[in-house]
Amino acid sequence: MSASTQRLNYSQVPPRASSSRAIRNEIVPTNNGGTYTMNSQIIFDLPANLNNTFCDFQSSYIKATVNNGDGADITFHGGGFPSCIKQIVLELGGQTLFSCDNWNTLYEMMISLDTSKSFRDNAGQRLFGAGGDFDGATITHTNNTSRQVCFPLVLTPLMCNRYFPLISRDRLRIRLILDTAARGLLGAATDAEVTITDVALVTYNLELGSDVMSMVAANSGGSFKIAMPSYQHHQASLSNTATSLVATLGFSMSSLNRILIAQQLQAVTAARNSVGNRSRLRLNRFFVTIGGVKYPMRDVQDLGVAETITGAGAEPFAEALISQRALCAWSHDSSIQVDGGFAILEGTGAATGTTGSFLIDLDLESQRVAGGESSVGLVAGVNCIGQVVQLTMEYSAAATADHVVNVFGEHTILCSLDLNTLTWSIAV
Repeated sequence: MSASTQRLNYSQVPPRASSSRAIRNEIVPTNNGGTYTMNSQIIFDLPANLNNTFCDFQSSYIKATVNNGDGADITFHGGGFPSCIKQIVLELGGQTLFSCDNWNTLYEMMISLDTSKSFRDNAGQRLFGAGGDFDGATITHTNNTSRQVCFPLVLTPLMCNRYFPLISRDRLRIRLILDTAARGLLGAATDAEVTITDVALVTYNLELGSDVMSMVAANSGGSFKIAMPSYQHHQASLSNTATSLVATLGFSMSSLNRILIAQQLQAVTAARNSVGNRSRLRLNRFFVTIGGVKYPMRDVQDLGVAETITGAGAEPFAEALISQRALCAWSHDSSIQVDGGFAILEGTGAATGTTGSFLIDLDLESQRVAGGESSVGLVAGVNCIGQVVQLTMEYSAAATADHVVNVFGEHTILCSLDLNTLTWSIAV
């Protein structure tokens, strides 16, 4: 049977979209009268009971103006203003959909792993003040004392590949809990001297025609089910005399997809990057046990040596790319090795050359299938409900300073909206 290229197929044209319209909205916070400082929280309440309406969070963003009231310049960390957000909490009808402490650490890890230096220096800097591994945009204390930022709510369940229904009786509440100025910014400003004003959540809502909504509801079997990515966090301590760490993580979910780990200096100073600086330390090997079963069966190993040895961190980075489905994607954008940061042993985070970017990303999915708009992928993580989840890390020598080890568990949750009662249920 002969065939020809699709470029010669003139019978197929894109179908016309069903009856619908896109509506741009701006939702202002519901607390504190619109002015916020560092170490405070910003709350958005999304509308509910909207007929035939869905929110497209992948086309939505938060905008704000950051003002410098200090007598000296302040500078964002390398990830820009999102690095100032310590925790994001999503509440859905009285239930907690998502709560991730140290969210800014996770964000800095992923922006190093998944964005290029070109993006950070161009689009990232213009949008939310991103920059290199150490610092981002500066807000001066003389002329340009404020800066507008716009950023999406990445690394939350809202970034799934489905529109979020706003037809429910249950209201979605978004809490952004800001970090302290000493930890979230570079400079000597106090919490009260950095204010955030003109804050709004810009959303694009999809409103369907009645006939289309009836068809969507009929095809759904009585409920809208959405599989969403989510994260849980655990923090352990590593003293400057320890050569091993065994931490019980407390994770409990039906599909633990991967584990991300950042080793960071415990002490916080205003002149140092305390969010994005990650140490490699003299790591020899690491593994996770779930219910007594070891993952992976063969240890992931590092050289356990100083940064001058060529190839330090290569094996952990290969595992991270596998977790990202990017090991063979040689066009994959990453800024993980900018200024040699991935190999830095125990940087102080006081300058570009001393800011480390080492991270661990361990994939736990048994079938590695990437989902997209036309595919829901597979739920193939490890079921750890009722199981003890432990992390073991071994070092060839102790660190020179006390560290905290931030561990993030990525998992899949299932949210279901009952079309009869218009209420949500959440399964972890």
